[in-house]
Amino acid sequence: MLNERKIMVLQAIIDDYIRSAEPVGSRTIARRYNLGVSPATIRNEMADLEEIGYIIQPHISAGRIPSDKGYRFYVDVLMEPSEIPEGKRSEIQRRVGAISHEVEQLVQEASKLLSVLTNYVAVVLAPQMNKCVIERIQLLALDEYRILLVLVLYPGLVQNRIVRMPGTYDPDALPQISRELTERLQGVAYRDLLSSLIKEIKREYGDLGAALLDVIAGELVDSKQEKVFLSGAISIFEQPEFKDLERAKGLLGLLEQKDALSGLISTLSRYSGVQVTIGRENPMEEIHECSVVTSTYSVGSKVMGAIGVIGPTRMEYANVYSVVELLANSLSEVLTDLIK
Repeated sequence: MLNERKIMVLQAIIDDYIRSAEPVGSRTIARRYNLGVSPATIRNEMADLEEIGYIIQPHISAGRIPSDKGYRFYVDVLMEPSEIPEGKRSEIQRRVGAISHEVEQLVQEASKLLSVLTNYVAVVLAPQMNKCVIERIQLLALDEYRILLVLVLYPGLVQNRIVRMPGTYDPDALPQISRELTERLQGVAYRDLLSSLIKEIKREYGDLGAALLDVIAGELVDSKQEKVFLSGAISIFEQPEFKDLERAKGLLGLLEQKDALSGLISTLSRYSGVQVTIGRENPMEEIHECSVVTSTYSVGSKVMGAIGVIGPTRMEYANVYSVVELLANSLSEVLTDLIK
């Protein structure tokens, strides 16, 4: 247990270090924070905090900086999420709602907005197609050899693919075939689409059926991979910790590995609500000098995807926490509205 004075000193160190990125000394705390004690008393408290692992001294004769343990205490006990003014909150919600009615574009633009609002790296995982349910199938004639296949999936995911026919076809038959396929497949999970279609389509629709199956089979393979939208990678170099390229190399390498990045965000957001993972709590060594703030977004009780912010352990936790929570809730609301 930390007594009240140690907590005040620890909070002062964390607040000052987040602001300045410079190790904090006792004289700085005494001058900037009205703690009502002398620099000598502050030094004693800092020595105790260092001994129990809440702060560390990066260099001899330097001040102190928070450790992962210190940040964890700050996030769990001391931090109060920033209050986003109502006007700004409404503007963010309006921007998310106005982005698009296509889910992939929605989450892509949301990742850009998340990066702008936090000044860190933003990651958004789009809903996986294979977890969605078919609402409608539509076939539209493009020319005598090509058909546009439109798949509308719950919750509002739209996929457009061109089907190339081996020969000519009857465009007047497409509306009826579209209705038949929709009636047969409405409510079927996308991952079950091929097994549901394979015999009937080949038998009933001939060359068109075979061409559709080729497209659907390719889409099913792709649908198993989560699509990752990344924004703000350049912001890494704006952080003092990563001015040295060697220190940034691990994080930059991870950002290039979309599968690993997707797995990381999925793992860290496996619990409901906003999650804060600090430094060496992260399962990947490449980001042991970073913190990750994540949350899921949902339609009803069904989790559709996740968002995350990656920054230095010296991140502005209170602001990032509030922004991630607001963006996740806004995405959930927009997706819910799409299916009404």
